[in-house]
Amino acid sequence: MFILPAIDIHKGQCVRLVQGDYATAAKVAEDPLETAKKFESAGAKWIHMVDLDGAKAGYPVNTEIYRNIAENTNLKVEVGGGIRSMETIRAYLDLGISRVILGSAALKNPQLVADAIAEFGSEKIVVGIDAKNEMVATEGWLETSDVHYIDLAHKMVAMGVRYLIFTDISKDGTLSGVNAQQLAALAKATAGQCNIIASGGVHTMEDIFICRDMGLYGTICGKSIYQGTLDLAEAIAASRTLTIRPMQITDYAALYELWVACGNGLNNLDDSEEGVAKYLRRNPNTSFVAEENGKVVGAVLAGHDGRRGFIQHMAVDAARRRRGIGSKLVTVCLDAMKQEGIHKVALVAFKRNQTGNAFWEQQGFTVREDLNYRNLALCDMIRFDPE
Repeated sequence: MFILPAIDIHKGQCVRLVQGDYATAAKVAEDPLETAKKFESAGAKWIHMVDLDGAKAGYPVNTEIYRNIAENTNLKVEVGGGIRSMETIRAYLDLGISRVILGSAALKNPQLVADAIAEFGSEKIVVGIDAKNEMVATEGWLETSDVHYIDLAHKMVAMGVRYLIFTDISKDGTLSGVNAQQLAALAKATAGQCNIIASGGVHTMEDIFICRDMGLYGTICGKSIYQGTLDLAEAIAASRTLTIRPMQITDYAALYELWVACGNGLNNLDDSEEGVAKYLRRNPNTSFVAEENGKVVGAVLAGHDGRRGFIQHMAVDAARRRRGIGSKLVTVCLDAMKQEGIHKVALVAFKRNQTGNAFWEQQGFTVREDLNYRNLALCDMIRFDPE
């Protein structure tokens, strides 16, 4: 799980609000860039930023602050507030912003969300769903709709959104704890379809544990960091629950269960316990499992013949998809292939489908229409070490 420290900007200052009320704005830090650098030193990879002036005005106001942080830190920056057009999204991404947050537009102009996903991809767009008494609020939380937050989430997922930030306004800035009930309902309603980022009410490590154990993608922390009720470095350390380790034959029962659940093509010879044991003896250093809280939640079975590498199976638990586990597994696998002197890798026994092809293309593979194996897709990827 990612911990995303937050910096909200109002009149050029780092502030925090209570329940979205601008009248409660209180300065919490002197300089946005220096604050971001402190977060980076604590181990943060992402930073969550909101243009409060932009949210009220309907257009970006504090753009230069976000540009400065994107250019002068290694943090991935996600920004929201006043983003209402494709031009604004494009301008932010051109500044080096990693992810743009669409809030009010998701409800009032869903076509903008669809267009943004189509042009910039689902990794660049996150939808913020802010709710008051479970109903979606818009325009910097100044207006409340009659749309239930889970209904809007379902609509966004159907449009291709893969990242959702959920904020219970009644909790925001109060240090009263996350709304575990509403977060759990949202996570269940969208299981395996998108990444959920919790926002609002984080107070102590207990809130981090709640979000982590719920399997959320991320948790945004603001006031708790500034007031010292939460240590950012400790929270980041506690959030690291996923480990990638070499595959062992003792993992076989969990692997088979995972493969069946994911609908992988299986056969009695290669995918039997004996077949996998033989595979691992022949190539002991190129297959890996992802483990979370003692449970195998993903795996990649791969080997090589001394000339070309082969990825036989890659699967991620359905409830944990969209969290980057597949990409982590493939990256570790390909790095291991390079250590074995292998620079060309093919996929075998992978069915052609739009979602799967998109994933492999993101990893650098190219689907070749002229190759077939048992009516399944065979893909090629060539990578060379810089040396």
